[in-house]
Order: sequence, then C-alpha cells, then structure tokens
Amino acid sequence: MTIIRKTLLHALLGLLPLTMVAQDIDTTRSWIANGDFEQLDGKKLKRPGGIQYAKGWSSATGKKADLFSENATVESTVSTPKNFAGEQTALSGANYAGVRWWSYQNKEPRTYLQTQMKHKMKKDSLYCVRFYVNLADLSKYATGELGAYFSKDRIEKEDALSLTYDVTVPAVRSKVYADMFSWVGVCGTYESKGNEEYMIIGNFGATEKTVNEKTKRPKGETRPQVFSAYYYIDNVEVYQVKNRTSCSCEQLKDAESEYIFSRKGVTPPGLKPAEKAERQTIYFKRFQRFVDPSMEPWVQDIVEAMTEDPAMKIELIGHFDSIENDRTRVRPDLVPLAKERAEAVRDAMVEAGIDTGRITVSSKDATEPADESDSEVGRSKNRRVAVVVKK
Repeated sequence: MTIIRKTLLHALLGLLPLTMVAQDIDTTRSWIANGDFEQLDGKKLKRPGGIQYAKGWSSATGKKADLFSENATVESTVSTPKNFAGEQTALSGANYAGVRWWSYQNKEPRTYLQTQMKHKMKKDSLYCVRFYVNLADLSKYATGELGAYFSKDRIEKEDALSLTYDVTVPAVRSKVYADMFSWVGVCGTYESKGNEEYMIIGNFGATEKTVNEKTKRPKGETRPQVFSAYYYIDNVEVYQVKNRTSCSCEQLKDAESEYIFSRKGVTPPGLKPAEKAERQTIYFKRFQRFVDPSMEPWVQDIVEAMTEDPAMKIELIGHFDSIENDRTRVRPDLVPLAKERAEAVRDAMVEAGIDTGRITVSSKDATEPADESDSEVGRSKNRRVAVVVKK
C-alpha cells in the first residue's frame, strides 16, 4: 500500500509504489513575494472579492478577484476547503486565490490577479513563470487561455471589463484545463522587454476565441453549476532561468497537496461475496466528503459482492483523521464529515443499483484509527469508510 497523489493516480495504479514529498514555494528564488497567498493583513475574510487582504496582491479591474482561507468562517462562503465555487484544499498552506476566467456569452465579468514583483526585470533576460490551477466544482465550463501578462506599470481599470493585452506566457494557450480534483501546473518562459515590474494572471483573449468545453458536476456535489469557468490559483512563482528548458511543471509530482491512501492490485479471485465486501476500504483526501474517482473500483467491488449475494446487508462506517478531528473545534461544518463519507459511499452504491435498504451508515469519527502513528501515511489510512457485513 502507498500514498498516491491524485494527479498521478490513474497512471500509477498497478505500478510501483510512490511516496510524495511536500514542496512549498522557494521564496528565496521566486520574485513573487506572497505567491502562496499565506501572508494576510490580519483581517478576517468575510465575503468574496477579498484578494486585497493577501499581502502584495490586488485586482486589475473593477471586479475584484477572490481569496479563500481556512481561517475564514464557513458562513462567509470563502472558506477552504468548501466555498461558494466548490471544494478544494490548498496546494500548500491554507489559502488560495480564485479567478473567473470566462463566462458564457460574457454574462459575468472576468477577474484578474495582480502583484508587484520584488525586482524589475532585466531586458532580454529569461524568466520562468509558473502557477497552479484547479477548476472549481461548480463551473459549467472549462477553458484555455490561462496566461500571465507583465507590465512596467500597475494596471488599474475601474470598470469590470475584460483585459485584452498581448500575452506570451504560456506560449500555447489552447489547452483546456478541466481537472476539478487536482492542482495542475501552468508554466512558460518570458523574455523581458525591460523593466517590467507587475504581473497579472487572467484571460486576455476574446470571449468568442477562448477555447472551452462543458463539464460534469462531481459526484456528491449537489449545488447547481454556474455558466462560467472559475479557477482556484495557488503557488505563483517567477524566477530567472538561463534557458527555456529549465522551466517546467514537472515538480508538481513532488507536491503533497492531496494525499489519498490506496492499494495496488485487484481483489483476489475466489473470495466469497461477504469476504469480498469486507475487504474493501474507501479512502479520502483530507476534508473530502465525496467519493474520489480513484476509489470507484473499490466501490464497484462492494457492488459486485452485494449483487452476487442478494441477501447481503452491510454497514458503512466513516472515519476521519486526527487533524480533521482537531479542526472540528473551530469548523463545526466538519463535525458530520465521517458520516458524510459513509453516506457518499452509500449513495454511489445506490446509484449503481443496490437497494438503499440493504445499507446502513454510521461513524466512529477519529475514535478508532487504523494507524496510530500520527504520521502523514498513518493519517491517510484513517480517512476512510470501512465495510462490515451484517450477520
């Protein structure tokens, strides 16, 4: 068994074990002073449009970009992991930003992130530009045109208009970023024209020319989607490089943003239905309420076992880890998390054809850990739903 990063999960199932190591922004190298949005001005976030509370960040137009924080109250709608746009944990730390990249027929104004870099750029020098995005769950669309623009002067447009500057980073912006589960890197090199001091992140393309595609709402998310493409943004970096090949997004593989515990291989053949069902354990990333796509094969194994034995009834028991348990003291919305996980597994099974009357749900919270080491590996084992066949 091993910890698996969701970004790589589908490619790695059945391959060699891989352990991910946390990697934050290298603040000594990056020219962005607060690229992970962790430094706040001390005020408590209460509503959307609060990007100015992240030190060094602002909006370039009259429609303000958003800031999400673990320290915001749930009622504010800008908390993490769950907020008005969906549900996601930060790539690193506890905070991230949010930008509306595109909307159907341009009915909702775009938003932009702006920051002043630590230094002015040097003419003809190369810079690696990198940030990470995650499509918010309630976005009806996913888009391309994820880009960065560099300017000598601060951009301050009072109107909520779309900006139409010439953008060169990344070089190709036709890729559609549709991943609602993992943080995905956007990167490219920028050759300075001289003395650029400000960076803006957003969509600078025409609405009708912005490549887009419709998305499906994640399982377990019941809120309605909106007719726009909204992206969370985290870990923004700019730093000098000697050549273009030195700038890539490969280091995302070393990031510990979404640990989920999984096992290699498949269920051995020849097991009795009850043995097959009780063998399955469904794991979750931290604060996750819905069944992760990576866990769907194990849910299907339970479904198959109950189909083989129509008389079988089971109990699904939800658990969470010590960090989630501790966080319930200040996050009352997390109190039912363990039971909600069991309910999510039940709902997936009912959707697959199992009668809901054959399934009961309960929770043990963090009182019966599978692993008491309190390591990251151990905690990932504890975020789970176990199966007990009813005698």
